[in-house]
Amino acid sequence: MQNCSPEEVRSFLEKIEQLPAPFFKRLIEASNTGIIIADASLPDMPIAYVNPAFEKMTGYRRHEVIGRNCRFLQRSDRDQPGLGLIRRSLDTGEICTTVLRNYRKDGSLFWCRIHLFPVRENGSAPTHFVAILQDVTEVIAAQQEAEQARERLSTVLESISDGCISLDREWRFTYVNARGAAWIDRRPEDLIGKSMWDEFPEAVGGPFYQAYMKAMEEQELATCENFYAPLGIWLELRAYPSREGVTAFFVDVTERKEAETRLLHLATHDSLTGLHNRLSCLRALDQALARSVEEHRPVGVLFVDLDHFKEVNDAHGHRAGDQALQEIGRRLGSLAGSDVTVARISGDEFVFVLEGVDAEGARSVAAAVLQQLALPIAVDHHHVAVGASIGIAIGSGSEFTADELLNNADAAMYEAKDNGRHTYAVFSPRASLLIKQRLALRQDVFSALERRQFVLFYQPQVSAINGAVVGAEALLRWEHPRLGLLAPDLFLPMLEGSPAISAVGAWVCEEACRQAREWELLGYRLRMAVNVSPRQLTDENLPPLLKNLVDRYDLDPECIKLEVTESMLMQDIDKAAAVLSSLQDHGFRIALDDFGTGYSNLSYLRQLPITAIKIDRSFVQEIGQDRRCLDIVNGVIAFAKSLKLDVICEGIETELQKEAIRSTGCDVLQGYLIGKPMRAGDFRALLLSQTVEPRQADPGCHQADSHPER
Repeated sequence: MQNCSPEEVRSFLEKIEQLPAPFFKRLIEASNTGIIIADASLPDMPIAYVNPAFEKMTGYRRHEVIGRNCRFLQRSDRDQPGLGLIRRSLDTGEICTTVLRNYRKDGSLFWCRIHLFPVRENGSAPTHFVAILQDVTEVIAAQQEAEQARERLSTVLESISDGCISLDREWRFTYVNARGAAWIDRRPEDLIGKSMWDEFPEAVGGPFYQAYMKAMEEQELATCENFYAPLGIWLELRAYPSREGVTAFFVDVTERKEAETRLLHLATHDSLTGLHNRLSCLRALDQALARSVEEHRPVGVLFVDLDHFKEVNDAHGHRAGDQALQEIGRRLGSLAGSDVTVARISGDEFVFVLEGVDAEGARSVAAAVLQQLALPIAVDHHHVAVGASIGIAIGSGSEFTADELLNNADAAMYEAKDNGRHTYAVFSPRASLLIKQRLALRQDVFSALERRQFVLFYQPQVSAINGAVVGAEALLRWEHPRLGLLAPDLFLPMLEGSPAISAVGAWVCEEACRQAREWELLGYRLRMAVNVSPRQLTDENLPPLLKNLVDRYDLDPECIKLEVTESMLMQDIDKAAAVLSSLQDHGFRIALDDFGTGYSNLSYLRQLPITAIKIDRSFVQEIGQDRRCLDIVNGVIAFAKSLKLDVICEGIETELQKEAIRSTGCDVLQGYLIGKPMRAGDFRALLLSQTVEPRQADPGCHQADSHPER
């Protein structure tokens, strides 16, 4: 249909104007909008007419309002800005629209939008005024509720610790809370209405810009955490899309990021020397071997073992030994570079990971290491000389795993020791012979259980309150017929990864339960800590095995505490969680060992039924030299107590360490000062010689190793 021409429009209007008056009266009567007609020719402009819609809206009948001025609708509520507009319209004969609070006949309030206009005849003064009334009570109520909600929201947004801004679709600021304004060092009134990208052009194209764009364009939550250089802080951004644009919350996370950096450094670096630790070293070696396959470059490993370093400790004490290690770490660390990673993997063992280096290049680095170590080290007004035996292994990721290459370097290091020490040797058939000798030991270890050559030693754990023995950690030893008593680090690695570890682990569990029952019959109900191997931790048969053992020996399951390490959990967290949950259901206690090493993933404390943590000995040993270690221990213990976990500290070797740890609120102490690992008979004598009344520590106040026993 085409639009009407001007002539046609005029024709229609003329026809309307010719309609009889009754037509227009019926039209007014039928309207659902209230209509008032006031007579302007009479004093006080009385009402001359109201339609039925007015009656329905106000509750007044027509005969009750005819002849009255409209002001009765406001009653005594005269202080309304809209009334001034109406009076001005009546005085000037102008059209006006306003909103008033009116009152029905029953006294109830309703909001009314009024459109007032004059009616003139032949351009003369107004003869009448017509008011069109619309009940907008619900609209006003909704507006008031929305305003109250905005005020409440504004109050909340002004009180939160996050910064908050709102932007329209043209990226103009529509809201900035006080915290956000403080962080960006701008006043809210200076930003409202201005373009964000004009005010902060340095952000355009960066990660925060991309997050805002994603929220706006994809209409979904966008997050970003990055360093914002202009402010010199780390910001975490959460941008939420809305119909009006984007609302974003941001918070200064600088302290958290700095704390994470410190924790990551602690997790990947040795606390004494500042070098990479074993975990970080193996990761670097794994990555280097992976790159070697892609880039066709060899990888070299130097295994550095300090010669006779124990003599430094024996002659000058552990404090002097630590000072020497710190200086050695500084010297070796000076050789690090983009392709050289230096790590301290144990007490006096260091490893170099060399990328893109062949055997000749590795020899040059080894010579530099020996040169650095040949220089005397000043320790407590003395000078000590520390040499080293260095094993070198070269390979690529297509030939060796990280463990294999490291083992080759370790074997070569023993060849260097055989060659007179303070020298280096490259992995060779002779080194291979050493590995074969160890293989012979490996063959012996698999029959050691059948030949009843394994024995458990027990290291006492005492109450930090009164020193009474409250528990024991069961530690595995091998009484080799030719070599004598062997520590677990010489044979456990051989068992791990083989089915034999399950049999040995089962024997350890049974022997520990049997011994716990024997001591209980003497009147000493102790907490027996048993280390769980990685294989056991994922073995669904472990819970029923232990349940049968405690039933057989008439033990309370709470007397047995299973100790696991984070590295074990990382191997298969789902299976480990299932086994640990089953153990918890049976009443056994679970402890997380070596807490503070690795990444100390706090989520494990939430996801797994952990009842205790065992603070790693490295923090205890450094207390005398580094105050921060005690601060860390205090923090860990406070954190553990907030989760209702118990805490045991291992590695107590001096009275100073003992007293410092006791001051932290730790529950249980363990270490050579407390008591070395001992045979069951010696442990029995220790129990009988106690002069203080034992107090049973709460279950789960201790953790230990990732092996069946150490």
